Amino acid sequence: MRKIMLTIFAISLLAMPALAVQLYTFDWNSGTDADYLGCFDNDISVDVDGAHNRTGSAGSGLQLTKNTPITDGVAQAFLAAIWNLEAGDEVTVSVWRYDMGSAMPYFRLWSHYNDALVNDAAAGRGQDMEANDGNMQGDNNFGLQTGWEQSSHTWTIEAGHTGIVIDATVYGNYGSVILVDDIVIAAPDHADVRLPHEIYSGGVVTPVETHSWSAVKAIFQ
Repeated sequence: MRKIMLTIFAISLLAMPALAVQLYTFDWNSGTDADYLGCFDNDISVDVDGAHNRTGSAGSGLQLTKNTPITDGVAQAFLAAIWNLEAGDEVTVSVWRYDMGSAMPYFRLWSHYNDALVNDAAAGRGQDMEANDGNMQGDNNFGLQTGWEQSSHTWTIEAGHTGIVIDATVYGNYGSVILVDDIVIAAPDHADVRLPHEIYSGGVVTPVETHSWSAVKAIFQ
């Protein structure tokens, strides 16, 4: 069964008002479907399998296979989406990635703005993850490429934007493979979050425990 845990915690910054943040974690354990939110132009195919699990336990992970040649640039798989964001909000995402070697393929944790994300899929563009209102990029570090490594980045939302989609960005030739597992998202409590097969909206969350801001930061180090 997929493990999705949500935690509401308060961040106290000296004399500043407390800022409530939601913490979400997700893995692909026991997944039988292609658990992601889509991609641009069918550039990525996915597979969920126990062989892709980061811990080597009975769980599963996500395999991303690039369906375009290197001349077509990168391919991006959508891992999550966050919306109802406000200017100045911060969203921090961490994911474990496995590159296959010291040469291509490469992996980067990026994102793109999607300001049309809403709870009602019938309204506007609804949950159309391919709606692109600007590339935000993100963690540009390719890593050591010696096995499982954690990639993380914090995005600050610019004025005029309200939603982002988290992209697993794959470089390489046709058929290049990257593995990902164990995504963690920290987002403001007024934001809504979509992970594979689940949407968390309107304060419908399950408090687990309270974390200090330093403890939350440690997750992404």
